[in-house]
Amino acid sequence: MDLFLARQPVFTSEKKLFGYELLFRLGLENYFPKSIDGNTATSNLLSNIFFPFDLKAILCGKPGLINFTENLILQRMPLLLPKEHFIIEVLEDIEPDEDLISSLSFLNEKGFTIALDDFVYHKKLRPMIELSHIIKFDIQANPLNSIDEILQKMQSDYKILFLAEKVETYAEFEQAKEMGFNLFQGYFFSKPEVLSAKGISTGQATKLGLINEVTKKELNLKRIEDLIKKDVSISFKLLRFINSAYFNRRNPINTIKDAIIYIGTEELKRFINIVAISDLGAQKPNELIRISIVRAGMCERCGGVLKTNFSTDELFTLGLFSFIDAMLDCKMENILSHIAFSEKMKSALLGNDKEFKMILNIVEGFEKGDWKNKIFNFLSGKSIERKLPLFYMDAIKMADSFF
Repeated sequence: MDLFLARQPVFTSEKKLFGYELLFRLGLENYFPKSIDGNTATSNLLSNIFFPFDLKAILCGKPGLINFTENLILQRMPLLLPKEHFIIEVLEDIEPDEDLISSLSFLNEKGFTIALDDFVYHKKLRPMIELSHIIKFDIQANPLNSIDEILQKMQSDYKILFLAEKVETYAEFEQAKEMGFNLFQGYFFSKPEVLSAKGISTGQATKLGLINEVTKKELNLKRIEDLIKKDVSISFKLLRFINSAYFNRRNPINTIKDAIIYIGTEELKRFINIVAISDLGAQKPNELIRISIVRAGMCERCGGVLKTNFSTDELFTLGLFSFIDAMLDCKMENILSHIAFSEKMKSALLGNDKEFKMILNIVEGFEKGDWKNKIFNFLSGKSIERKLPLFYMDAIKMADSFF
């Protein structure tokens, strides 16, 4: 049976990537929690985490957080995993009886990091708290104002990292950070911080101008060369890319003109779009750029299976630009006024195209591990169902190779 795996980033207070929570299901037909028990799901994840999945590609050198049921903890199943790469998440419905505390103590002594998931304070949990390194609060189920007092008490009593999960806005992120949370999980980074508070800067306009050039049917390579030469960052990245092991060249290419000729128009378009997006989001978390590239790859691959009015190249571009408003802290309408996309492309980025909306729904649902999303029920039994995990892993590898 196919294993479906997604990852959700966890950030530090500086918006640096701390690690990923790994989210999984045994196929789209099992996306409802009632149809699969946690023991089976986690056991299958453990048996598949190294094959067919590439651990290095999934985690990018960061720790992975995995939910463990009571039975799996009692069986000491985490011992199958390298303690340097994984964090044990203890589910909120687990009772802290003597056997469980004994198993957690053993895993703690072996050097495993233990996190308590969806934490709600109760005095009976103290033995578990004392063995834990991370405590996760669901701030949608338990709003920040309601947990302020208990959080302060725990901060004074224990040397523990506190993680705010389901942080959906920057206002929530800032409040949680002010309260002393150390780690943050959610999609707060995927929305503009201060919507429409900023205009398009000169540097950003130059990069958008370069994007405009590669959207044209007939490329003006001299014009593109001139624009690249004016931007030191893009010039450097192009020469580094063209001389990388990816192309396996014996003799280096030393000029922008030669690099453009060698790379070819299609690869040039993709390279410029990715680099421009990366530079436009330079002040944002790297994970936002990474997810944009993953999303682009997923949209492109879905377009090869689903019939739409968009080419796969167009779907790649749409996926890549779907976070541009968050990168520039500006309304999508204002940004699109600077980009010479077709009306069809602009309509899709504004959320008005049903076909792209469906593909984006599939990709967003998969990247968040939102297996309850109705779109997965619709896809069950279709050819795309078994291909989605491969699409996702291919897109992750592409994004990670860029970074």
